[in-house]
Amino acid sequence: MRISTSLLLLILILTGCKSNDYQKVFELEARHHALINAPVYAWIEDMEFEHDEMVCLYLEDEMVPGQVEILDDSRQRLWWIANLEIGDSARYELRPNDLCREDKHLTERYIWERVTGHSTRLFIGGLPVIQYEHPVFDADNIEETKKPFHHVFEPTANRLITKGPGGLYSHHRGIFFGYNNIYVGDSEERIDVWHANNGERSEHIEVIREYAGPVMGGHKVRIHWKDHDGKPFIEEIRDIRVFRQPFGETLIDFHSILRAVDQPVRLDGDRQHAGVQFRASQYVADHSHLTRFIRPHEWSHLDGGEEIEGPEMYDLPWNAMHFIIDDRPFTVSYLSHPSNPENAEMSERLYGRFGEFFPYRVTDEDPLTVKYRFWVTEGKVPSVESIDLRYHAFANPSLAIENR
Repeated sequence: MRISTSLLLLILILTGCKSNDYQKVFELEARHHALINAPVYAWIEDMEFEHDEMVCLYLEDEMVPGQVEILDDSRQRLWWIANLEIGDSARYELRPNDLCREDKHLTERYIWERVTGHSTRLFIGGLPVIQYEHPVFDADNIEETKKPFHHVFEPTANRLITKGPGGLYSHHRGIFFGYNNIYVGDSEERIDVWHANNGERSEHIEVIREYAGPVMGGHKVRIHWKDHDGKPFIEEIRDIRVFRQPFGETLIDFHSILRAVDQPVRLDGDRQHAGVQFRASQYVADHSHLTRFIRPHEWSHLDGGEEIEGPEMYDLPWNAMHFIIDDRPFTVSYLSHPSNPENAEMSERLYGRFGEFFPYRVTDEDPLTVKYRFWVTEGKVPSVESIDLRYHAFANPSLAIENR
């Protein structure tokens, strides 16, 4: 397990009754580091919401949008965005039968819209945020249809900052996941869903659910990894969530679970051809001399203008890539949750790709679970300290306690 600074977010639920006549107070404390636009949640087990919906909390006289999420096992949790200085606490009040004021800034919701038959786009406030590309595999058009992926838009405009098919290394696309050396059961036949040139592929099966509210938007999708004959050997459940942030920023959580279908699966490869990766637009590859990497303090002695591949590039808590598109500066911070497998090798490419790789053996008893967060900022390069704060908020989950 990678070492990270501990964060305790203590949420005390002081009172409670039925959802049609309730009053609750949530107390949130940041004991070890500040919270900056951090997603937090509380369990609300004694309430009876029938579906995901918007509620409003009050921080003194300030109204804070909240979003109820009903999980698959019918448990419920309430999400909101919090800002706290280190050592401070805050009381959020959830009031009965409250109708949120008609405040566009507070009540803007994430919404999904279909772009084409195999492409959907998430918006908030009229701006696109991410786009899910999920083509139907076509053996006569392998290059265009061999993998689903998520595009990312710049935070302030209707323009992509990620690459799709084509360009340098056409198989690199937005936020994507794959391995180039895969072996199923006792077979010595290599399956490569990274390049996916010979019929093997990852293929979208269905959207399991969508999230759409004032705090977050996203979806959970089912993806099958298939061999050369089209037989699935891994089922992937990919959960993508985008959390509300200030103008000019985007926060994307990537949570994926890989399960073997009927035989153990060995995932292998190398840091340049496997793992969860981010690929910036072709413009970045055409202007790679402008790309820089920002690394944690322990790695700060390494040249940010060089691609580092040595043994020191293991188990980074995070890495960040700064790049330029048409004179507009962007930084993508790639945060790796400490629960991810150890001995992860970080890959860096100045043409605009980066991410981490680790081998893994997937079985029925031991699925592979990975969690990443992408913090996208436009304009000024974020400091190492500011990325550290976002990492610690992601790495250490909140603790909810209900007092009845």
